Amino acid sequence: MTTSSRLTHGLGALLWLLACICGGPAQAQAVAPETTDPARPRVLELQGELEADKILVVRVEGLAEWATAPGHSPWRLVPYINGLPLQGLYPLAVNLHAATVQFHLRITPQNQATWIRVLSPLTLNHPVDFSIGPEEQDPFDTVFTRPGHPALLTVVNPRWLALAAGVLLVFAFSFCALATRTDLLMERTTSTQGADALSFSLAKVQLALWFFVIFGSFLAIWLVTGNFNTIDSSLVATLGISAGTAVGDAYIKSANPPETPPAGPAVRPDWAAKRFVRELISDSEGYSIYRFQMLAWTAALIVVFLADVSDDLAMPSFSPELLYLLGLSTGTYVANRMPEMAQTRARSRAAAAAVTTPDAHPGQGHPVQPGAGPLTPA
Repeated sequence: MTTSSRLTHGLGALLWLLACICGGPAQAQAVAPETTDPARPRVLELQGELEADKILVVRVEGLAEWATAPGHSPWRLVPYINGLPLQGLYPLAVNLHAATVQFHLRITPQNQATWIRVLSPLTLNHPVDFSIGPEEQDPFDTVFTRPGHPALLTVVNPRWLALAAGVLLVFAFSFCALATRTDLLMERTTSTQGADALSFSLAKVQLALWFFVIFGSFLAIWLVTGNFNTIDSSLVATLGISAGTAVGDAYIKSANPPETPPAGPAVRPDWAAKRFVRELISDSEGYSIYRFQMLAWTAALIVVFLADVSDDLAMPSFSPELLYLLGLSTGTYVANRMPEMAQTRARSRAAAAAVTTPDAHPGQGHPVQPGAGPLTPA
């Protein structure tokens, strides 16, 4: 290769290198994307009550500008409470001129889990962060943030709480007054001495417990969620088992009536705690395993029931196997009541025979009158 050709190649390589150095930045700058997104919207005002099953109007600054961007639809916005989206809760109305979005804060199966989280704990109200935004994306900026300027979420409406509490207290007070002054939760038995006595009835106590647990839970769920369609078939079966236990117990007692009628009106019960528990789990022969297991299962299911209502704001649905277990427990109790009532009838018969005194003629006797002296022959 000659000197001139070498010089020519070297000059070409130098020019190519200068072109790359000078032209690279110009090409990168030319293809760089340009940011043309509108200003981010901001939630400024809430009109209405932030409460389940209520209408809420949200005023959003910059909503009209945001809606002009491709892929931005104000009709796909959802509320965000504490950063959690209420999925599927799309607007009822959108007014871009007034920059407002209207929502009906309904509890649906799609967003029920989110509502349960934001409504806990069960108080009258508590502060929350509130915003709106596209579903499955970041919410808009908002002025309603904790701790500076939170929104106030109403958990329980005070007006409806006062009404429901009044109804529940009236029934509870009436029940307590009757239970402490009458034999509402008691049954007549015959003691070993033949005297009529009152003892607490396990079947009646179980029926009363389930009634107030289901009744109170129904009112509580309605107060918080506005839903009154909460009674399902498993609850009907649970209350039916308790009612059937009480009815079966009453039928067995009617089939084995005492030999002597009751001595008089029922006396005021003695509500000693030891006596209450003792009479629930014991029969004429002493402490009964049938009564104990029925009381234990009733208490366990009530605890589980109340815990589920508090955590999920919904009535728990007992499985068929659990209902079979409850039915077996109460059925065992009812079956054991038949020999128990037969023994009570035998004691009553013995007491009726003891109130007569034999005279000179075998097999005959005269009834002893209370307070009378010894009988003399005519």
